[in-house]
Amino acid sequence: MKNVILQTGEDRRVTVRKAVEELGEDFITKCRASEYIFIKVNLIDHERQLACTHVDAVRGVLDVIRTYCKTPVKIGDASHSGTMAGFDNFGYERLLDEYNKVELIDLNDDDFVDGHTVRKDGSENPIRRSKTAVEAQMKICIAPLKVHDDVLLDACVYSWTTGTWIVPSRISVVGRVWARWPWLQEEGQIAHSQSIMELYKQSKCDVAIVDGIIAMEGNGPVEGSMVEMGVVVAGYDPVAVDAVCATLIGLEPLEIGYLQMIAREELGEIDLSKINVPPMLITELAKQFRLPQNFEN
Repeated sequence: MKNVILQTGEDRRVTVRKAVEELGEDFITKCRASEYIFIKVNLIDHERQLACTHVDAVRGVLDVIRTYCKTPVKIGDASHSGTMAGFDNFGYERLLDEYNKVELIDLNDDDFVDGHTVRKDGSENPIRRSKTAVEAQMKICIAPLKVHDDVLLDACVYSWTTGTWIVPSRISVVGRVWARWPWLQEEGQIAHSQSIMELYKQSKCDVAIVDGIIAMEGNGPVEGSMVEMGVVVAGYDPVAVDAVCATLIGLEPLEIGYLQMIAREELGEIDLSKINVPPMLITELAKQFRLPQNFEN
């Protein structure tokens, strides 16, 4: 059985901290043994806090880490619209004064290791992955809970795979962006999901934390509407964590193409009967989210 933690509350920092504490001694042991801890956040759009990882969720994790160890922590993302702008607009730079040995990293400018995505014809497309993210001995992903207009669910697996992928920048009507759609959406839904599966297979995170204190429904992952959920989901199997998240927003895990493919490769669990999570609490918390327009009947 895969253990997934559900922690409820209204205070984001406190609730995340409680969820991380429930991960137990293994979490602290791995943090202490690592050369550095990498925390992957989601800063997809620096003008929309709802679409991004709230800095208080990061504080909740750092509170636990700094209570037990002094291991350096690197916090980063390869944001679509500018990582440093996200750090600045959402108050991440204050973390440098609040905690020792914390560094903010724009993965768009990071050194890289090789990886690949999948084209619609099944061939491999060579890409670059963040060296900082891939080579970290302790990889933590903190993601907001959102629907997604191409793959239905945007939680930890999607955030981790796309946000540790380095792409060339381009100039768009809104300015400079680091867009991944030419290698994902343009290749079609099946190849899109296969690419997420391949990226996850190449490098997966060790701990998934999904902040559902306030989640997003509708036209996600950027322009959706808020839904008050009051829950944080965490665990050592990011796929199982995301499967629980899918259930909480009214989706079947098997509806999420990339989760189904990852589970088929035996890289994670999506069968809730094999996930140790309180079923009555899931029933109590679950809501039927409004889906993006292209998924609505």
